[in-house]
Amino acid sequence: MIRNNLNPKRLLTLIASLFYLFIMYDLSASSSDVKTQDDTVYVQNIEVPPVFDGIGDDACWNNAGWQVIDQVWIPWGTEIDSADLYGRYKVVWSATENLLYFLLEISDDIISDAYVPGETAAIYNFDMFEVFIDENKSGGYHVFDGYADNEASLGLNAENAFAYHIFTAFPESGGTNEEFYAEDLAGTSWGDAITCDYTGHFPDFILRKEGNVSTWEFSLIVYNDTYTPENIEGSRVTLTVNKVFGLSLAINEDDEPEVDPTMTERDNFMGSVAVTEAAYNDHWKKADDFGTLKLISDEPISTLNNQAPNNDHLILYPNPSSDNVSVEFFSDYIGEFTMMILDQQGKEILKLKRNKPGELFCENINFNVPDGMYIFQICFGSNIAVDKINFLR
Repeated sequence: MIRNNLNPKRLLTLIASLFYLFIMYDLSASSSDVKTQDDTVYVQNIEVPPVFDGIGDDACWNNAGWQVIDQVWIPWGTEIDSADLYGRYKVVWSATENLLYFLLEISDDIISDAYVPGETAAIYNFDMFEVFIDENKSGGYHVFDGYADNEASLGLNAENAFAYHIFTAFPESGGTNEEFYAEDLAGTSWGDAITCDYTGHFPDFILRKEGNVSTWEFSLIVYNDTYTPENIEGSRVTLTVNKVFGLSLAINEDDEPEVDPTMTERDNFMGSVAVTEAAYNDHWKKADDFGTLKLISDEPISTLNNQAPNNDHLILYPNPSSDNVSVEFFSDYIGEFTMMILDQQGKEILKLKRNKPGELFCENINFNVPDGMYIFQICFGSNIAVDKINFLR
């Protein structure tokens, strides 16, 4: 006779875990190809900066959500096979270090990295990515200083926003590269155009390549529109909670790059936000269509309490949810604990006290809260288990 020694409670946890994975796989399969950058990207303050290794397994990245780069700007109105080109990114910030941190992942079937500043064709004839940032989300042109000869003025202040064009040589699969180049336009007119080297705006940078997938990990100093070569440090922005920026990311691809400096061609250009056909290629010169980024949580979540030990498991499903959420909490801890729902700013929305008589706690709970992303916490003893839950109706 075969005896089943599997504890029924552990079996329930296993079934719940498999159901949760199935739900998440189904959501990923149905939505990952169409999800664009959130209308507002809420960016968490972190206690410990990432280790710059191009792996992206740090605690700060595990608690951040992916933003997808999937909107085709060039050729506008077309679709790009994700097997050809696909991108996504995460972003966090540090009040202590006064930096933004990015984790960018790009899948590209053909790499073209022969760009040489001042020698080859323009940078957009090769593979590179761009970070567009408008420090105060003011919008407007940002190419030249005092250029107002026509309706499309191209800017009265070149530093009204920054369009960082970032390029590097790709290593062999399994390798890394910390050398890179970041440039943008400035000057007073096309006759006095300047290609600015802004590499120093990125204190940390690494690229890791595994097959067709490249992972970029970097930090960024934010400057305002008073930036000049003589006033670099004086124009640095102090990052604070509730600070709002304009922000978009984009990927440029050219599978057959033109080396001739007179040629201006590219295959595909994808951004993290949707734009109209009339504004298909406006980001480089105009900040009106940049996405929105907001810094949140002056107190990093990880400092609220100790993180749960590795043998504790918190499962929330379905996620996203309409109202009813099944909470599965497996832990050796026995006794009273508190469940809390916090908004993205860390404000307490709901608190529930429960008792945990055994290893597994299970309860279906109706959370009557407005739509949006929330932080779910279980505080037990001196520890805390944290996850995110998205309510959509």
